[in-house]
Amino acid sequence: MIFVADRDVGRNNNFNLVRMIAASGVLFSHAWPLALGKATIEPLFTETGYKLGTTCVTIFFAISGFFITKSFENRVSISDFVLARIARIYPALVVVLLLTVFLLGPLFTTLSLQQYFSDRHTWTYLPRNLSLGMMQWQLPGVFTTNPGGDAINGSLWTLIREVSCYGLIALAALMRLTRQSLFPFVLVILALSVLFMQQSEGGGLLHSSSTLTFPFALGSAAYIYRRVVPLSAFLVFGLAFAAVILRSTAFYPLIHAAALSYFALWCGFVRFPVIQIYNRLGDYSYGMYIYAFPVEQATIAIFPSLSPIQLVLMSFPVTLLLSCLSWNWIELPALAHRHVIAARIRLRRRQAEP
Repeated sequence: MIFVADRDVGRNNNFNLVRMIAASGVLFSHAWPLALGKATIEPLFTETGYKLGTTCVTIFFAISGFFITKSFENRVSISDFVLARIARIYPALVVVLLLTVFLLGPLFTTLSLQQYFSDRHTWTYLPRNLSLGMMQWQLPGVFTTNPGGDAINGSLWTLIREVSCYGLIALAALMRLTRQSLFPFVLVILALSVLFMQQSEGGGLLHSSSTLTFPFALGSAAYIYRRVVPLSAFLVFGLAFAAVILRSTAFYPLIHAAALSYFALWCGFVRFPVIQIYNRLGDYSYGMYIYAFPVEQATIAIFPSLSPIQLVLMSFPVTLLLSCLSWNWIELPALAHRHVIAARIRLRRRQAEP
């Protein structure tokens, strides 16, 4: 029997590819409402009750839960952990927001440049979206006639949930709730919150947060119990079968999240030497995720009669190019420099000690 701990060594895994496929799935899923209108049913929804985009985001959160928990446990200091998270999210986000305001906006706004740059919403777009909590979806006069609405980058809504999960796992670890004897209680509380929000009407922020926090916690659990969690194709199919059986019950959201989370981790750790060649290329998934929506919106603005598949075929290569540039020019250098900053912080602390 092979366990997670047996494969969780070094970087010899498939997670860069799994994340990239998930990010591409979000682009694919968004093509339907962006090309045909908000009411359009996205892929997988009829079959599973979840959009393909939601399914892919669930995979993201499960993988993130595993590696963020590992990162916190192996941290040098709290500041090192925080810097690593900031370096992973913010540099690329700042660049895409700047390009959105100062390149995409002027190119696609129906207003004059004077009107565009004199509108206060042009100048609040960057700081509000950097806050992650007070999101601004529109820019003046941009994409106002697009069939999917005028949101510039609808994918960014998950970032505040992601950062919140970082804080929650750090808090849980500091409170020692991530001990093997206590973490099951955390999972039970989260599962009950998902069930409660599923039964309540609406829910909004709380519903989406609980739905994504649960797979993140399942990923955390896979790391905490890595020495006893097996990597088994039979378990993948067993969880998928259970999800099918429980499709019409209140427990479906839980088993759906569990099946997806385990499948994502199994795919990440299973050994396929040919596939692992991709791991040498880099992690382009974050760039793919944050650039896909505005690229698709720009594409449909230029070619308004595109079908969803045509939109995917035209927007994917552009998004891939931008994600490659983002990784090599922005994300990778930022991750490298955060070690230098963290070392300076530790040095100053030692120098300040009596």
